[in-house]
Amino acid sequence: MSSSRVGLRLAACLLNISEARRKYVVENIAKAALLDKNGKKHPQVSVLNIFSNQDYNRSVITIAASVDKLGSSVLAACLEAFQAIDMEVQEGIHPCLGAVDLIPIYPLSGVTVEECGVVARSKRKFGVICSFLLETIFAN
Repeated sequence: MSSSRVGLRLAACLLNISEARRKYVVENIAKAALLDKNGKKHPQVSVLNIFSNQDYNRSVITIAASVDKLGSSVLAACLEAFQAIDMEVQEGIHPCLGAVDLIPIYPLSGVTVEECGVVARSKRKFGVICSFLLETIFAN
């Protein structure tokens, strides 16, 4: 049985941050995605993976959640990254645009590419630049 038949509507974000050398900073950013405003864990949000490259000084945090919760979880992680990563002292061989420089959102189950685009675009009003790579692929 597919998960969409049981009502799961899941999407994922591969949040790219400009930090890898300070593990505690990366972990705090990932934790921010998991917690609500009251500090309680979101039951519909998971961090699936954290990949860090020391030379690039860059990490990718894979966040999966119901499509309704993903945007707020990613926003919380971005806000933590903006506070924790000082771009004036950040060094790495990978070029970066900022503390957070790529926020692709992908459908996993029961969600369309268009719905992921809505989530990505909805966060622009908060000053978070959302990059939605699949939208570019489907536009061509």
